[in-house]
Amino acid sequence: MELERLRQIETLFHVARELDKGRQADFLREACGADDALRAEVESLLGHQDEAQDFIESPAMEQAARALARDKDLTEAMTADGAASPSDRIDHYRVIRLLGQGGMGEVWLAEQEEPVRRRVALKLVKAGMNTREVIARFESERQALALMEHPAIAKVLDAGATPLGTPYFVMEYVAGVPITSYCDDRRLSTKERLELFVRVCEGVQHAHQKAIIHRDLKPSNILVTEVDGRPAPKIIDFGIAKALTQRLTEQTLFTRVGALVGTPEYMSPEQALSSGEDIDTRTDVYSLAIVLYEMLTGTPPIELRKIALDEFLRRLRREDPPKPSTRIRGGDRAALSETARNRRSEPGLLAKQLRGDLDAIVLKALEKDRGRRYGSAAELAADIGRHLRNEPVMAVAPSAAYRARKFAGRHRAALATAAAFALVLIAAAAISIAQSIRANRQAAVAQVVSDFLQNDLLAQASSTNQGGAGTRPDPHLEVRTALDRAAARIAGKFDRQPEVEAAIRDTMARTYMRLDLYAEARTQAERALELERRVLGPNQPKTLRTTAVLGYIVRSQGRYEESESLFRQALDRQRTALGPEHADTLYSMFGLANVYYREGKYEQAGALYSQLLEIQRRVLGPEHTNTLLSMNGLAIAYYLQAKYMQAEALDKQALEIQRRVLGPEHPNTLFSMNSLANDYAAQGRYAEAEPLFTQSLDIKRRVLGPEHSETVLTMTNLGNNLAESGKYAEAEKLLRQTLEIERRVLGPEHDDTLRCMDGLAQTYAWHAAYTSAQAIFSEALEKSRRVFGPEHPQTLTLMANSASAYQRQGQYTLAEMRAAQALGGRRRRLGGDHPDTIDAAGLLALTYVSEGKFEQAEPLAREALDFYRKKQPDDWQRFRAASLLGASLTGERKYAEAEPLLVGGYQGMLERKPRMGVPDEYHLDLAREWVTRLHQVWRPPETAAGPK
Repeated sequence: MELERLRQIETLFHVARELDKGRQADFLREACGADDALRAEVESLLGHQDEAQDFIESPAMEQAARALARDKDLTEAMTADGAASPSDRIDHYRVIRLLGQGGMGEVWLAEQEEPVRRRVALKLVKAGMNTREVIARFESERQALALMEHPAIAKVLDAGATPLGTPYFVMEYVAGVPITSYCDDRRLSTKERLELFVRVCEGVQHAHQKAIIHRDLKPSNILVTEVDGRPAPKIIDFGIAKALTQRLTEQTLFTRVGALVGTPEYMSPEQALSSGEDIDTRTDVYSLAIVLYEMLTGTPPIELRKIALDEFLRRLRREDPPKPSTRIRGGDRAALSETARNRRSEPGLLAKQLRGDLDAIVLKALEKDRGRRYGSAAELAADIGRHLRNEPVMAVAPSAAYRARKFAGRHRAALATAAAFALVLIAAAAISIAQSIRANRQAAVAQVVSDFLQNDLLAQASSTNQGGAGTRPDPHLEVRTALDRAAARIAGKFDRQPEVEAAIRDTMARTYMRLDLYAEARTQAERALELERRVLGPNQPKTLRTTAVLGYIVRSQGRYEESESLFRQALDRQRTALGPEHADTLYSMFGLANVYYREGKYEQAGALYSQLLEIQRRVLGPEHTNTLLSMNGLAIAYYLQAKYMQAEALDKQALEIQRRVLGPEHPNTLFSMNSLANDYAAQGRYAEAEPLFTQSLDIKRRVLGPEHSETVLTMTNLGNNLAESGKYAEAEKLLRQTLEIERRVLGPEHDDTLRCMDGLAQTYAWHAAYTSAQAIFSEALEKSRRVFGPEHPQTLTLMANSASAYQRQGQYTLAEMRAAQALGGRRRRLGGDHPDTIDAAGLLALTYVSEGKFEQAEPLAREALDFYRKKQPDDWQRFRAASLLGASLTGERKYAEAEPLLVGGYQGMLERKPRMGVPDEYHLDLAREWVTRLHQVWRPPETAAGPK
């Protein structure tokens, strides 16, 4: 009877000490009722807690034992700090220090000395606590552990009794921390937390298969350590475990009616109601769900420290807990931001991750009615596994839209344009926007939006619902047609509900944009933005987000100045209204950096990407999807500044993580493959680049579709790589095919279209089809000057490449004119020290040499050689510049100075021929010719040192 009193005091103390002092008295009045003595005992402990160093290390049970003990031997058996004092050695175990203690037992760190030397955890009954019930409970735990053998359960290694007859058993020593602390300390993502939790479920399932129910699953009883750098969970403390089909000990183990068995915040409703006779494996499922809830959101569903015990028990028995995604969206903003940071996310993104499957899984496991819960820990783990594999989960009602979304997540390739894809895309948009509005605006608005998207958009995926005036049902309806029909129905339908109309148009704009239908996307986004500015105001987060979306749309149209203005407008206001680390702020930063590099503002792009990447690594984590995208962006900025090795290092790192985290066919993984291949090609490593381009293109055609913008971009890159490799026929065929698609899909003036035209024209020039080359160069130059301006990097590149073609053709006057224009524009736009500027200087010097203008060529050739000696000393272009300078000096009859430059330049290029593209071998041929000419005019041919 006395032991039960001690347990009651301990439970009440631990609950009360978590409450504010102002609420402790009310709690004890309710919890203790007419038992004034009980209340006095707990109040006495609370009054002394300020004197204690740490009540976690010295539990209330010890204090209660002192207060109630009448036995002198019991009191003297305890040290001043409340810990038992075993001898330094128990059998062949040397006791080192106390690890922890509970109401009836202690766990000590010990060292086993034979037959093997290792550290172990030794658990024994506390001195003075060896009553009949305590011994029975202790033996129960020892027997329960002995029955189990699983990596996620702490193993029993030995058992025995001290010379005084106190029982003990020895377990493996787990130098771990509670699972929630481990996850937060290492900032595990939601996916990583789920994978770890599944391993815990597997351990609990093993216990259930051995007919053992834990009954006290909570974070502090699930410790995590690391094995070979990977988290390894261990379930401990089976002290109140219950046997389903067998007695764990010959002694009677009972629980008195009315006594709570377990930890209140982690117990099931039946534990709070029951005497313990009506407990089954679903009780542990409920406790696992609470642990999962806390791992995902940072708090248990009901926080005992905030409410009175009777209110806690009422909620536990009668009220459904809030969804995890709802918990993330409410409460203290600073606390929620910290919770999200610990998961390498931010509150909005985290809530989005939890919404849907995970909400449903957790709430199913937390059902009050055990019959509606998962039947076992294995079922819970299996549903989480389905979520991780993007398969339909048991917890979600199997609607057609839900199953379609899941199917699309696994089989994107087969759903490019057919009605099935329309169903998937539109249903996802409907659900997404409805959930978004529920999170931010009234449910009535959300319902109207959802109804429209379901009835006017989603219904179009069924041929039976397509009928209408002037419309024939189409069983093969494409997404674009469904969107267009729905867009036509918006006008005038929501005149009195502008916020609803804005939300619908915003969703449709994003959907059009995903389909590369930028004109339609812009129409919807501009109307949504107009409505939001009028209804919500220009500085509201939703308005600013739509401003950024419009920035992305016009960027995709190649309208970079307009896009930059929109991103700047959004970003400046978001930094003020939301803060520099908010997800919307980072979204706009990424867009602005992207526009910078497309405008040729490479240094500004690199600086902004670097700033963005630093924030994302800190806030989201190094493996977050958005962090990796910024790594790709910074790599592009490096590439455009000819910092190819830095670009390669970033792209390699991003690709390795994306393959592991996102999978080999994720669009972001494919982007990194394409980017890394470009890095290789820029360094002349065409043979390494080609298989990456080819593999990426094959997957993109299958997953994204043959005419997606990312697919055709890779087609252009592969075509250029084939041309550099001298495979002109293959390159021409692929680039002509690409150009036809881009003119039709992106438009004839899009920068990707012009880039493809540039590649095709160069391919023609490299195999001497000069007329075809210059026709394409002229068309592309006219469009680029008109759309982007005469000194846009794209325009200057077309100009330089056209000049190079004229030079090879022998049209030196035209070559000189365009090379001079390209050099002047690049000096002004990129600066004198940019690799593209130096390339143009070399091109103009070569043209001058071809024209016999040696004195004009010399300073340009020296400028190029000085640059390469400093910046790229081992590049073949350094030796080309040396050869070019030697040719200039030869023309000026400075033969002695020219010879080492010509000979060294030729030999340097010859040694680096494997790094040169086949078209660049033209310069090697020129260098050989110049060496031969020098020796013809300066010394007899028979003594010439040049090549034969």
